[in-house]
Amino acid sequence: MSKLQPKILLVYPPNQLMAIEMPRPDGSLGPLYLASSLRHAGFETEVLDASVGTSEDKLSDTFHNRVLLPNGLTRIGMTPDRLREYFTKGAYDIVGISSNFTPQTNMALEVARIAKEVNSETLVIAGGVNARALSERFLATRLVDVIVLTEGEKIIVNLVRAWQRNASFDEVNGIKYLQKGFVVTHPVTPELISSNLDELPIPAWDLLPYDKYDEINSPHGSIITDQKRRYAPIMTSRGCPFRCAYCHISEEKEVNFPTGSTGTLRLKSIDRVMREVQVLQNLGVTHLYIEDDSLLAKKDRIKDLFQRLTGLGLKISGVNGVNLIHFGIPTSNGRLKPDVGYLEILKGAGFDEIVFPVESGNQRILDKYATSKLPLDKLDVIQLVRDAVKVGITCPVNMMVGFPDETKAEMNESLELAKKLIDAGTKYVTFFIPIPFPGSKLYHMAIEGGNLSADFDPDTMNWKNAVMQNTTVPPEEVVAFRDWAWDTVNTETYKRQRKEREIGDQRFAK
Repeated sequence: MSKLQPKILLVYPPNQLMAIEMPRPDGSLGPLYLASSLRHAGFETEVLDASVGTSEDKLSDTFHNRVLLPNGLTRIGMTPDRLREYFTKGAYDIVGISSNFTPQTNMALEVARIAKEVNSETLVIAGGVNARALSERFLATRLVDVIVLTEGEKIIVNLVRAWQRNASFDEVNGIKYLQKGFVVTHPVTPELISSNLDELPIPAWDLLPYDKYDEINSPHGSIITDQKRRYAPIMTSRGCPFRCAYCHISEEKEVNFPTGSTGTLRLKSIDRVMREVQVLQNLGVTHLYIEDDSLLAKKDRIKDLFQRLTGLGLKISGVNGVNLIHFGIPTSNGRLKPDVGYLEILKGAGFDEIVFPVESGNQRILDKYATSKLPLDKLDVIQLVRDAVKVGITCPVNMMVGFPDETKAEMNESLELAKKLIDAGTKYVTFFIPIPFPGSKLYHMAIEGGNLSADFDPDTMNWKNAVMQNTTVPPEEVVAFRDWAWDTVNTETYKRQRKEREIGDQRFAK
């Protein structure tokens, strides 16, 4: 006998952050694609960003409700009691939980626990790169019933249909679940991976709590925070041609990997992207955050896109995958010169915030951990910064220090390059410590090299911590170097502005 229409909820869990981190709402694309796929299959669904709450919640009770946890992190979002009340009132049959980020693992499991406390019969599904990388850890809690092992647009529909028919999950591919105490894995099959991204339904952006996001005005990756604007994430492609060891999906780029090689670069047509832009403009969005893992991989395609975006009055930022080699033009001497014309096209379309992932000032480190995606001897990144600033593009730089076999001298090369980039006009440089996130090649390298225990605490997996042990430069020295480098390289003006923003956020702490 078939069941009635199920009540479905997709959840962005609350956040837990270090005191020094900038709190931001989630609003990432994964749950929005799932919600849209369910709609197209005839299933209505709700989306909850638990960091900000519902229209009935005040931000003072959610996003600005900062609670210090026993693990030393600060919890941000709807309280457990409020979540319990919300789940009870909603009487949801199916709860899907987004878990992309390892430091938020316990927040995802908290949502699962509350859903099961309210109704033990609720089907709890978890997806995202972290959930699938830690699938057996999730299932061992007995709080999560099913893990989605790859892109979930088709799988979530198959799971809901099976639930509705009172059927087992024997015919649903691309999942992992417990059956009579044993882990059952149904492998990812080719039809589950969207090779033609234009066939995906347009994300259900209308389900995001824009009024709350507008009031908070703290989009992730944002450099400028004093101007109010409505923002939303967008992706024009999936995957990346590079295989950087620290990338959270680097394992998934391998041929025949269990998740179906979802890291392979796939592109939406520009016509499809422009339809999505129109949908967002109709929702009042004025600031796009492009989340592609490798936005500039096809230069002619991106030129077409940004020429079409010119004149629409949008502000555009790149916060994820901009690979600097794509800004280069080959010369007769084998070097790459900055493509100023390309930069001008991007700027003309409103793309005036681009995070430059320089990553390291040492070529050995770049070759080993970043698949040689930046040849420092061929592309003059200092001149690239000068040219970007000259055309009006703000370009902060990301650097990484503390790889397992990185020496102090190699770390100093990154520091010296960072100083030159600041002199060239970079607004600021952020020094990250590489984290061996599950799903990355670095994770396996760290476990095999004795730099990480297999039973690691996910609460510690944060870029402010030196998670890896037995490294060439001891972890406590890596942290000291990172802090000293940030303080040494960045301007007094930027450091003052950053501290003022942090003080403003701390006024909500309890």
